[in-house]
Amino acid sequence: MNHFVMDAFNGYRSRLDDITLVHEFLEELPLKLGLKPAMPPFILPYYDGVVPEDCGISAFVFFVGGHFTIHTFSFREAYFVDLVAPQGFDAVKLESTIRETFPAERVVSYLLEREKKESYPQKIEINKDLDFGPHLFLDFSDYTGPASMDDLFSLFDTMPFKIGMTPIMRPYVVKNTLGNEKVTSILTMIAESHISLHYFEESKRAYLDLFSCRFFDYNEVIGKLKQVFNGIVTNETLISRGSKYHQFKKVAASQSGHRESWLDNVYKR
Repeated sequence: MNHFVMDAFNGYRSRLDDITLVHEFLEELPLKLGLKPAMPPFILPYYDGVVPEDCGISAFVFFVGGHFTIHTFSFREAYFVDLVAPQGFDAVKLESTIRETFPAERVVSYLLEREKKESYPQKIEINKDLDFGPHLFLDFSDYTGPASMDDLFSLFDTMPFKIGMTPIMRPYVVKNTLGNEKVTSILTMIAESHISLHYFEESKRAYLDLFSCRFFDYNEVIGKLKQVFNGIVTNETLISRGSKYHQFKKVAASQSGHRESWLDNVYKR
């Protein structure tokens, strides 16, 4: 399973709040990358939420066996992207396409193969005071957990509450065929970001993602997840998203005064 990760900071609030722009981007991206969408884009504006500064747009589109998600935090001038797909894709083209649509001064990105630890970037020590939030990769072989569309929907409908998260939509689940293999994909958006699972029926593989903009009790959450998603764990990795984000945020804030610099030049304040 290929997974592209991108964190961007000091972007443009007007673009990160533009629902039409996000929708058009998600419609066009699969075609540009040669990936087959399994649904129309799903766009979810999020304003006046639990934390006012978390305002922005969460959006996703399912591919056959994978997904693309983008979470914009317009007030924070940041956005976070994930593209998960079983087939290969041009990561350089993907990043350039994203940056053309959503320019940002600071970008961190990498492409990894979920099954290969050596493909992961050099470990960055997680700093809960500086980083944006955690992203958990949890992959299974011989998966025997909930597998039907009904069972997965029931699980994802209540799971955010059980692990201390806040759902902002009902789960979205689709079933497709990749080659000769049936794949069930499910995703739910949470105030903290998203939870997703892709289950490959014949090979009994499953790939779970939990991305949160706030840190949580890892041992408690991972224990609850393993109780529900039964199988042999082949990959359990916790990474930070937005490493040193709060340092970048201060840089963006310090530039806000530039917007009124013309007053000094014209009126000699």
